[in-house]
Amino acid sequence: MMQRDVHLKPGDLLDSLQFREGDFGEIAFISGQPQRAKMCLENLENPVKNFTFLGYTFWTGLYKGKKVTVGNGGFYAPDSAFATELVCAAGVNTIVRLGSCGALREDIQIGDFIVVDNVLRGDGATRYYVDDNFSPLVDKELSDGLVNVFKSIGSVYKGGIWTTDALFRETKEIVNSYIEKGAIAVDMVTSPFVTVANLYKRKVCAVMAVSDNLITGQLGFADFRFFDAEMKMVKAVFELL
Repeated sequence: MMQRDVHLKPGDLLDSLQFREGDFGEIAFISGQPQRAKMCLENLENPVKNFTFLGYTFWTGLYKGKKVTVGNGGFYAPDSAFATELVCAAGVNTIVRLGSCGALREDIQIGDFIVVDNVLRGDGATRYYVDDNFSPLVDKELSDGLVNVFKSIGSVYKGGIWTTDALFRETKEIVNSYIEKGAIAVDMVTSPFVTVANLYKRKVCAVMAVSDNLITGQLGFADFRFFDAEMKMVKAVFELL
């Protein structure tokens, strides 16, 4: 039988990766897609690769004199919880997610932006961290800042996001129940991202580019409007600094 309280702590893993205190900046921009993280990397001066582990890579450099960390931090709930906990344990104080989502309103188009102000937990990973009645909270000041920045580059909506683990089980019954709870978008990441940040008492916010629409049935994963929104999102989010 196992005798230790926990098998592996984030600090243990960071030590094994030869990570040192202060290697990360106080703010981090985290994406799921590696190419989105590399677009962030292009904005940094003198970036240094901190480490690569299980396909997740983080760099730290300077942006207008500020030390900033960027990286790809998970596609789904379990790996997002894992990567977010590493970032928090590494000393980052403010974490911004650059993600993608499906819209849950007919008027929201491919390439529009969603700034999260409420998180509806439909994932399984966060149940290992918090009780079922826990409500993750984004930082209001940061979220308002995102709205102000993004309204100058496109259509931006502020609202609730539902996180699910089952992409091919977004059925009418399930989707409509979360719309009734206030969700205007759905993804597979935000719940663990915000929940873990809350537990570490970090400032956290999230902005999403819309890739598809569950109400109209539009699929924009290969749509130029989505790719254009990703590029605009990366450029604009640095203004938050």
